[in-house]
Amino acid sequence: MRFFKNSFFITVTIGLAVALEAMTINSLQEFNTINNSFQEASSKYKNYGKDVTLSEIKYSEAATQELMQLVVNNDIETFKTIANKNFIQEIYQKNQYTPIWFNDKGVKQDSLNELCTIIQADITLDENGPVFKRSQELQSLLSTNPKLTLQQQLYYDLQLSSLYKSYVSYHLYGAIEWKGFEQKLATLRRNKMNADWVTNTPKYNIAELMFAYPLSHIIAVTTPNSFGYQQLLSELRRLKKIQKQGGWKKLSNSPQLRYGKSGALVKQLTERLESSGDYRCQHNRATYTYDQCLQKAVKQFQIRHGISASGSINNYTISKLNLPVEWKINKVLLNIDRIKRLPDQPEDRYIMVNIPDFKLYYKENGQEKLSMRVIVGDKEHHTPIFSNAVSYIVLNPYWIIPDTIAKQEVIPEMIKNPNYLAQKGYEVRKDFAFSRPPLDCNSINWSQVLRNKQSNKYKFVQPPGSNNALGKIKFKFPNQFAVYMHDTPTKNLFKKGERAFSHGCIRVANPEGLLATFAPHERSVNYDRAQAILKGKTKTQLNLSERVPVHIVYLTAWINSDGLLHYRNDVYNYDSKQIRSIE
Repeated sequence: MRFFKNSFFITVTIGLAVALEAMTINSLQEFNTINNSFQEASSKYKNYGKDVTLSEIKYSEAATQELMQLVVNNDIETFKTIANKNFIQEIYQKNQYTPIWFNDKGVKQDSLNELCTIIQADITLDENGPVFKRSQELQSLLSTNPKLTLQQQLYYDLQLSSLYKSYVSYHLYGAIEWKGFEQKLATLRRNKMNADWVTNTPKYNIAELMFAYPLSHIIAVTTPNSFGYQQLLSELRRLKKIQKQGGWKKLSNSPQLRYGKSGALVKQLTERLESSGDYRCQHNRATYTYDQCLQKAVKQFQIRHGISASGSINNYTISKLNLPVEWKINKVLLNIDRIKRLPDQPEDRYIMVNIPDFKLYYKENGQEKLSMRVIVGDKEHHTPIFSNAVSYIVLNPYWIIPDTIAKQEVIPEMIKNPNYLAQKGYEVRKDFAFSRPPLDCNSINWSQVLRNKQSNKYKFVQPPGSNNALGKIKFKFPNQFAVYMHDTPTKNLFKKGERAFSHGCIRVANPEGLLATFAPHERSVNYDRAQAILKGKTKTQLNLSERVPVHIVYLTAWINSDGLLHYRNDVYNYDSKQIRSIE
């Protein structure tokens, strides 16, 4: 009997243990099921770390639902007052509709301060413009009002993202309204004027940058380092300081402003040139005399403004001295924006031609090695603004006369003067097989050719020689505009101040000097051998193994190699055609 009692007790004990274990397992499974259900109820549960708090999860879930309502479901209403709709919809989708600038503790103060500090430190921004003022308003409001409802927080989250996009776009691309400018150029072309400007658009995805890098890093990496951009910013800062001090007093051209004279006007001139950085001498300020130091300052001012450096005051110099500081600020801002749309080139060697300056600059390893005067396209045949690279050089070139020049100029002159071709040294051919003799032009009815619009059936050329329109050397960078750099027999035109005389190509004053810059880097360019070839009339092509970049730019305010801010006249009236939006 005792045996059966013991067996029963053991059996019951084991049964209870098994039942208890089963209950424990079921309880754990039920708890895990509840926990999993809670996690899976969140669309972003995989993003939560182990140390996430319940308040953070609750905030994130509520914010996600509200953001989806604002950005997706009620987008029409939301974006009535918030700009950059496509950008905002993209970044919040990327961020799984989680706030970017807020969390459960409120605004992310470091992110807010970084954005607003960078914006307010940008000297190129208009302090009365929407970007600058909005940054001030949002920083002030969010820094002093921590108790915002969730809906208010998310509204400001979208506002800050929109501000971010507006500012970064401005920083990268500037404020010039390029579409409107291109429409104006198209109107010129319809009126039979050559006018082209190729803009370089930096390839950045602002949404990807936003999530990958801090704003300070983005600004540092994408700020241009070429074409004197950084120095222009420093000059802009100086000009804005002068503006806050009231600008410059106007000067009059008086007999007092002559060498050796003294007086109140001389003092005013001295102070004017001192503020612009041209006058750098020390004096006791008791007397102001038009001495050698002031004369030197006048010369420097004249050089910076493209005026003949006489050191004497005349009406034209006075007109430049009296330009308002606001005019200069706007000029600098316009050209800063132009540089933003130029290739930010790290090239060891490159050629730059600045149209308003009528100058060519050859730079090597950041140093200016050569500069020279150039002749550019006239008021009806603008030299196009674009970048390319020299790929070959031609010694003793033929001039292949463009069909537009042939039908508009050459053929009409031939009809009026039968000896025109011989006087100019031109030939007419069926093709470019120069080994065959040219055509007999007396047997062709040129009036009928014009009437029938058949001028393109003939090739008008000028053989190599001292009178060739391309001179003795041609630098080719094949492009859609058929523009290149070349020598010229009309050397006297380089003495002119404004040198806009060509049909679009760039005539260089010192072609042999430019040729010499290629010799140390190219086996195909043997300078001594080239000199021997140039004494003859045999066309010779020198192909380059390494192309040299050419940037044809239009800068009416820029930092020259002397480190000074220079201004030039708006030769093609592009300044007046390029409108900057207020940012």
